[in-house]
Amino acid sequence: MYRVAGALALIPLALAACAHGGARAARPDTGPAPAGPAPAGRELVRPAPGAPTENPAAGAPAEAAILAPPLAGLRLAWHEEFDGAALDSARWTAYAGARRNAMNDPRAVSVGGGLLTLGVFSEGGVQSAGFIDTAGKFAATYGWFEARIRFASAPGEWCAFWLQSPSMGRPLGDPAAAGAEIDVVEHRAVDTAGVDIANRYGINLHWDGYGAAHRHAGGEGAPTPGAVPLQGGWHVYALYWTDDGYTFYLDDVPQWTTAEGLSRRPEFIKLTCEVQDGRWAGRVPAGGYGPRGASRTGMQVDWVRVWQRAP
Repeated sequence: MYRVAGALALIPLALAACAHGGARAARPDTGPAPAGPAPAGRELVRPAPGAPTENPAAGAPAEAAILAPPLAGLRLAWHEEFDGAALDSARWTAYAGARRNAMNDPRAVSVGGGLLTLGVFSEGGVQSAGFIDTAGKFAATYGWFEARIRFASAPGEWCAFWLQSPSMGRPLGDPAAAGAEIDVVEHRAVDTAGVDIANRYGINLHWDGYGAAHRHAGGEGAPTPGAVPLQGGWHVYALYWTDDGYTFYLDDVPQWTTAEGLSRRPEFIKLTCEVQDGRWAGRVPAGGYGPRGASRTGMQVDWVRVWQRAP
């Protein structure tokens, strides 16, 4: 996973209950950032009491949502709507410990108001960031993987939605068996030179480990002209992964297709924010990102869904 001045005051990330629009009408959009609409036909629909559920996700409650599939023939295999008051530890792990130039910190992870918030904050000269995944709890091979996300990026950090294999690089030369790192979206405020790139994002593949044999292929995504900006706006980022290759989407519009580094093994889901000063995402602001409870840097996630073809 590798990958303007100051944090942009777009989302009060300390308030996980910040509302949003588009996906669930029961939650009015009262947040300060513009709310991008969900793609047509992707809204959540609750069945009437006693009505059959056509495509319940694994482990979903009896009143599971009926969702329109992104492609004909797909069925909901797993989903997370972040409807609770805390991160579901049966589904996700929030990490603690050093990574790059920050500490992964569970205090930077919160759930409320139907949103997951991953924050980035600075206290005592230390940068802290939210970092979660489904390793050991959920993994899948092939399908449509999507998440509705709003970014509030700042220099020196980036947030992402990606897939990872527990055996990436083992064996070398065989990503089908070893798996690959599949970065559906990596969003930065600025590039290495400090140039504003907040309205486009990276799509990356890494395989054959992270050492001398490491291989990489990458693309880029951007919204259509006139669409809600990536910085501060809600968008759906997706990957359609088949045994023929990968196609990456933004709001159901294809962005990049490739068959390089093709994994054919189960991969788990990662939602992360990371800090690395003076590298891929520019320099950390001189004053950092602000203390926990005041920082506005990070990302919010409305939902994550995985669709697969019926056996």
